[in-house]
Parts: sequence; C-alpha cells; structure tokens
Amino acid sequence: MNRPVYLEIDDDIPADVLKTVRISQEVARKLALGVQPGTIREMELETERGTLYYKFEIKTTNRKVDVYVDAMTGEAWRENDPERMKQKVKISLEEAKKIALNQVKGTIVKAKLDEDDGQYLYEVEMRTDQWREVEFEISATTGDVLDVDWDD
Repeated sequence: MNRPVYLEIDDDIPADVLKTVRISQEVARKLALGVQPGTIREMELETERGTLYYKFEIKTTNRKVDVYVDAMTGEAWRENDPERMKQKVKISLEEAKKIALNQVKGTIVKAKLDEDDGQYLYEVEMRTDQWREVEFEISATTGDVLDVDWDD
C-alpha cells in the first residue's frame, strides 16, 4: 500500500521566494516519474545557490534514485546522470586547479569533480606556503569561485 508523500519545504527558503515557483508539485511529480519510474518516497523543495528545485527520492524495484526538477523551468534529471554531466561540465579539472592556484599560492593536495544537488563543482584542497589549508568550490560550468573555506 502506498503511503501519502507530503512536500517538505526547506527552512532556508523565504516566503517571497516561494511565491515565484512556476512548476506545481503535481507537475513536478509527473516530470520526476517521467525521468525515473517508480514510487516516490520523499519530496522536498530546496534551494541551492539561488536555484529552486524539487528533490524526489524514488524507489525502484532494486534501488533508490534521487531525481531533481527545477521549480522554475521544469527541467528534470537523475542524480549522477552522465548525459547531464556532459552538458553542464564546461571546464576541466586542470582548469579548476589553475583557477585555485591563481587565488592562492600553494600546493594542491586534492581535487575532484562533485555533483551537489544537480550542480557540478570542483572541490580543490590546497596547502599554502605557510602550511595553512584552504578549500575552494569552483563551478564546473562557469569556472566561478563559489566558496573559499580556510581551516583555522
């Protein structure tokens, strides 16, 4: 028996922003199930870096899949979708490393591509010449530095 699934709205979303949602939850459900057939187990409305989206956890016969639907455009995609990654990732790992090195002088300790709620970014960890650690989040689409986190 299917249990009802209610929309959970992230606390970080201001009320005036909620009024701008163009895709209803009913339409978002249909779009999500069009991308990944199965049973919706959880449904949330979230925001990440200015983008409003629905996040669905869909249970298939043998696994759970996260599906995202842009609340403004209706674009729908599965997490870790290789086709979407090809469309969205515009800069290479080497370019991301150069961007970080242009921000801070030091040595790259670790760098990787990560998907965070449908957005692709590079996480670049560095150690400065003064042995301080810093981590950059760099958009894999635009090359913009999204976040800089210095360890104390």
